[in-house]
Amino acid sequence: MLKHKQSEMGFLQPAQVINLLETLRKAHNKDAQVITKICLSTGCRWGEAVNLRSEHIANNIVTFVSTKGNKPRSVPISSALSKQMPKRTGKLFPKSCNDSTFRTAIKNTKIKLPAGQMTHVLRHTFASHFMMNGGNILVLQRILGHASIVDTMKYSHFAPDHLEDAVRLNPLVGVE
Repeated sequence: MLKHKQSEMGFLQPAQVINLLETLRKAHNKDAQVITKICLSTGCRWGEAVNLRSEHIANNIVTFVSTKGNKPRSVPISSALSKQMPKRTGKLFPKSCNDSTFRTAIKNTKIKLPAGQMTHVLRHTFASHFMMNGGNILVLQRILGHASIVDTMKYSHFAPDHLEDAVRLNPLVGVE
């Protein structure tokens, strides 16, 4: 197998998330704010959120059908976020809803991101916080839609008990 260098992965701290959402609110672009919240709440890609249609949201569950892996996936969302969804039939967000407002908000908040990770930082933020808060790596794999667990393992070191099982589960426990 060919080896390639793993690129640096950035994610937002809670205070940065709050600052970003407030900056988007002040920009008076509700669509960009809701898309950002969808990405932060589900780990979806920006384009997956932008392509949502009204029929993809039901009972506080979002189903992404236009995915990188071409496999639909469903992720629960809070009722609070569900209520913030645009009340439109068909496509929820206009074609003009690109990531330029998000890029401007990142610039205005002075958040520094690794190269090439503008909107993708939202996906990394979801996954990192999911693991830091005790999430299961196999559940994360399903949420993110990764075909292989290898892709998801880059988030495993965020688990609070990462590698601690080596002490708890080794064959010398109780023998020493």
